[in-house]
Amino acid sequence: MKDNRYLQFQATLEKNSIGLAYVKGYDRLISLIRDVADWDGFQAISAQIKTTSWFKDKEILKEIEPPLPHREGYADILISFSQQDIYCEVSSLESPFKSIEATRQDINNAKIEIKLQKRPYLTKQDIEHEIKNDRIIRNLLIKTNKQLPINHPGILALETGRAMVYLLEVKKEIAKKLFNKRPQVMLIMLWSLERGSDIGEAPFWFVNPKSQYQNIGQELLKYLGASPSLIFTPFP
Repeated sequence: MKDNRYLQFQATLEKNSIGLAYVKGYDRLISLIRDVADWDGFQAISAQIKTTSWFKDKEILKEIEPPLPHREGYADILISFSQQDIYCEVSSLESPFKSIEATRQDINNAKIEIKLQKRPYLTKQDIEHEIKNDRIIRNLLIKTNKQLPINHPGILALETGRAMVYLLEVKKEIAKKLFNKRPQVMLIMLWSLERGSDIGEAPFWFVNPKSQYQNIGQELLKYLGASPSLIFTPFP
């Protein structure tokens, strides 16, 4: 039996999702909510609900937790724009404590020393930061490969506030490496602490110039009224 904290988490999520009650797939979202059993799970579903609601407000939401066309399982969101189905995966990055603990499992002092010997101009903190971002990229590559079908345009929605991952890191490291290997990801939408602490404000956008769907992405950004100052292409 779950303790009261998790029952409160579920009650909060159900309350926040009520505006989606008549959208196709809402029953699958409720099942996810009722499976929440920890704080990180709460944050992940909360980000999914808020992002889904954001697309609904823009009048392009088609389905919640749609079945995937390329394997068994479900994506987070399906939107429809210009008669094109677009799959969206939402990722809420780990809290700093959990991320630090996971990073420590990936490294040890001996490995750090080897890296520092090769690049003595870096500090131990630089190396740990690098390993943390490599871990984020690795996890996002796995997630997007599983959740965003290659033959459809895709969007990766990142909520990074609690992980304290900022625009510059996404632009210089995460987006560039992800776009190189995931051409189906035509756009990354980013909510970070630089524009407040909650999903709902205008997000930052990253366009993948290596995606065959980049023109769809550009047209979608026009429809959404995205400010040019919030749109980036993370390549020279």
